[in-house]
Amino acid sequence: MDRQNTGVTIIGVTNEADGDDFDKQAFIEGMSTPISHVLANPQELWIEYQVTSQPTMVFIGADGSTETHVGGLGPQGLLERVNELAAS
Repeated sequence: MDRQNTGVTIIGVTNEADGDDFDKQAFIEGMSTPISHVLANPQELWIEYQVTSQPTMVFIGADGSTETHVGGLGPQGLLERVNELAAS
């Protein structure tokens, strides 16, 4: 996905099963388009947003509304959703 100044922030949340902090950091640094990740207490976010598996995406609108999508969207699907959020 091309980086665009959309006013939308993307944050990755790790899973305890993803390995230790070194493994998680290596994965993050190897991403083709790096994004910020939550490494401390990610399970709190999993519980708060009722995430049960990866990949899951939780979209939070400017009004605080949430939409959960279980499964991958792919780069084009994610870009389309980000553009929709930026336009609202």
